[in-house]
Amino acid sequence: MAYEKNSHSRDPHRWVVFGVISSVYFLVFFHRVSTSVIAPDLLVTFNTNATALGFMSSMYFYLYALEQPLVGQLTDALGPRKVVGFWSLAATVGCVLFGLAPTIGWATIGRGLIGFGVGGVYVPAMKSFAQWFREKEFATMTGFFLAAGNIGAIVATTPLAWMSNVWGWRSSFLIIGGMTLMLALATLVFVRDHDTVIEPLSKKAPIQNSLSVTSWESVLRVLSSLRFWVFAALFFGFFGPYFTFQGLWATPFIMSILNLDALRASGLNMLIPVGFILGAPLSGWLADRILHSKVDILLCLLALMTGIWAILALGFHSITTGGMIVLLLAMGGIAGGFTTNLWALVRETTSGPILGLTSGLLNPFPLLGPAILQGWTGAIVNRMDRVNGIYPPAAYKNAFTVCLIFIISCLILCAVFRKLLPKRD
Repeated sequence: MAYEKNSHSRDPHRWVVFGVISSVYFLVFFHRVSTSVIAPDLLVTFNTNATALGFMSSMYFYLYALEQPLVGQLTDALGPRKVVGFWSLAATVGCVLFGLAPTIGWATIGRGLIGFGVGGVYVPAMKSFAQWFREKEFATMTGFFLAAGNIGAIVATTPLAWMSNVWGWRSSFLIIGGMTLMLALATLVFVRDHDTVIEPLSKKAPIQNSLSVTSWESVLRVLSSLRFWVFAALFFGFFGPYFTFQGLWATPFIMSILNLDALRASGLNMLIPVGFILGAPLSGWLADRILHSKVDILLCLLALMTGIWAILALGFHSITTGGMIVLLLAMGGIAGGFTTNLWALVRETTSGPILGLTSGLLNPFPLLGPAILQGWTGAIVNRMDRVNGIYPPAAYKNAFTVCLIFIISCLILCAVFRKLLPKRD
């Protein structure tokens, strides 16, 4: 089948596509981690506990995760623009419902609808960037895209804490809902989909006509790959602990360990996305230009993350303010590098016609991890009583030990399948 070699990489509209979708992705990360900063307010407002709070927060991840296969299919069928635009409208409704929620139950529904809405951004973005940018640019652009998203995570720390102090957390979320609506309309009005097929990743592996393969045949083809399940396990095991910490427990944990108020603790929590912003594009550039073994990079990053979780779970009593700064920056930088290189491996080992489907089938796993762990760790933390409205440091020990086990499992898995991951089926 013929294709237009590199024609898509020179069209200036690719920067409009990248800019608008990256702006939408800002809100994806904002919502992903916002619960951590307003957790003390939510406990008071709804007169609830850590178990209920963990379940409420996890609904974002459950809805996000479960819809990903459908999002992948619709991205291939309808194009990225419609999926990003219309799903962002659903997120707008979720923001309004969450901001007006009279009970923790209604807040849970609103949180779930937010997760459903923002779940229609990442997979279409990856499909769109694969069409508009060249293969050798993909890891770099993915890194910058993730960096842009993590600006949202930064806003969900100290700026959100400040907004909550000034206007209240409810009004803050209504404002975010208005921003979501504007970006949804901008996507539908200004973004256009590319009209050519994705450039083959290998001259020896020409792209098939996607119409010649039925949906079920494509799904079975993806699910029958051992590499797919290794990727899935790595996404699940790495991001379960990461988003559980960043998105729910980081600010309360820092408040408890360092005896800080919510505003100052959220300022330290901001260092996680700052580290991500630095680590994602840097690791993508290194992988594209210098360090060509992405699997070796993943192994190094997993080893470093294991050390961080060991300190959080087993050595938290000795953490100082300076030590916490180093740990949080390192955690974010490692996560940025891991995300960039693992998705780049997925892109390199997946043929064009099923890239959206494969991404859609994989994308539930980094969200199912925190969906399960947030509720699980919430139940563990809740075994101890609160002191002055917050849980004591010892409440987090067993919860973080579970996270440490997840990361160690990822390290072992990556080492065992080291030679499999970079090869194509």
